[in-house]
Amino acid sequence: MRTASALLKARIPQNEKTVSFKEILPLRLKNQVSGKTDKGSDVACLQEMAVMFSCLKANEFNERLCPKEVSSFKKCYKVYIDKKAVNKETSSKGILVPGKDLNYKQLNKVLRQFPNETIKN
Repeated sequence: MRTASALLKARIPQNEKTVSFKEILPLRLKNQVSGKTDKGSDVACLQEMAVMFSCLKANEFNERLCPKEVSSFKKCYKVYIDKKAVNKETSSKGILVPGKDLNYKQLNKVLRQFPNETIKN
């Protein structure tokens, strides 16, 4: 019966008018972002690699018995490297592609075009 009493005591949402808002930090963007999060690890062709290794393991790591899986992995990796090179070229030139994720250099370029005005009290 304890669960029934717990269900009856459902939490009621707070009234927005009674909760006061306290601004701890200013509600505006900084004029630049750091590039720390762009250094994440990219895992390319994970599915193809797993299929290739399972085939190699089943055939005692003889590549001649798994030509389809090996070629599929090599093709996927080549496509990945080509895309990475194109992304690096566009980011180094400073080309902004709408609808794509921006790296920190491109984001800083946009933020420099539209800076925040510093408000002094």
